[in-house]
Amino acid sequence: MAAARVDRGANRRHGHESTLSGAPADARRASASGEPGPGSAPVHRIDADRHARAAAAERRIAAVARVLDDLVEVPGTGRRVGLEPILGLIPIGGDLLGALANGWVVLEAARFRLPRVVLARMVVNVVADLLLGAVPVLGDLVDFGFKASSRNLELFRRHAREPDADTRSHAAFLAGLLLTAVGVAWIVLVLLSRVLGELALAL
Repeated sequence: MAAARVDRGANRRHGHESTLSGAPADARRASASGEPGPGSAPVHRIDADRHARAAAAERRIAAVARVLDDLVEVPGTGRRVGLEPILGLIPIGGDLLGALANGWVVLEAARFRLPRVVLARMVVNVVADLLLGAVPVLGDLVDFGFKASSRNLELFRRHAREPDADTRSHAAFLAGLLLTAVGVAWIVLVLLSRVLGELALAL
């Protein structure tokens, strides 16, 4: 009985050694050192690659934001201004050029799969800059102070570096904006219906 147990133990050890000897050399070294084997997911390498790509995209976006928003300092104000207010002086076409540049920033951010609510906030910044910038005089003041490209650059910096960053403030902002738009639309419809009613009575 004892001899049989010894033989079975020897066979198990022999089978284990055979399995190890038949495994690839990389797997044996990984097993001995405790490091991930060839089939393990290279998590750290993926993170490093994402950070490198995000840093390169951030430099590109920052260059565009600088040209549009912060190219030169206005003497005596301590504030900087870019090409966007100058583009705004060109009727229609200037604002569209600025919107296209700002839209490219959003597309660059979308490549990094930023949260949809953050991308929506960036789109709102671009649309607001386009619509307000189209208003004569007021549009130039908006371009001087609003700076959609710089705002979107800050959003990209935060959420590209920290994919799990809190987005509740953006969701609350968009919800408030939606409610405001619905309220304004309702008021316009009510006023329009009353005006039409008065016109119908007058006729």
